[in-house]
Amino acid sequence: MKLCPTCRTEKTVDAFYADKRKRDGLKSQCKTCHIAGNIRARDPEKKRNTNAAHMARARAMEPEKFAERDRIASRNRVRDERVLARVALNNAVKRGDITKPDCCETCSSKDSLHAHHDDYSKPLTVRWLCHACHGKEHRKERMEA
Repeated sequence: MKLCPTCRTEKTVDAFYADKRKRDGLKSQCKTCHIAGNIRARDPEKKRNTNAAHMARARAMEPEKFAERDRIASRNRVRDERVLARVALNNAVKRGDITKPDCCETCSSKDSLHAHHDDYSKPLTVRWLCHACHGKEHRKERMEA
């Protein structure tokens, strides 16, 4: 039997990973605490970037498959306040009522810009953000909610 310092429970020896650098040949944390610590330490931003790169490669290899998937998703999308705000903004940009700036309002990046609505009831009041900043803004909103 061995005591895990993290969860403070006494467990059998087979509940610990081997570590030949330790005197007793076992890691100090139990397997459960070790796994939980590794999951907490993972970087969600790195995971998101890796997945985005993978999907970009997959889309490049099979564009027709993803185009069909996008068409189906577009047909099935619910026409809510957000969609109506996007449509109104896109029409205003096409008419020339609103001009799209050259760079992101947050980081001054010159990548493709997205319109971010802070309030969907005001469809023509937007902040122009690059793809990365727009995603961060929505993740921040989701964490606050």
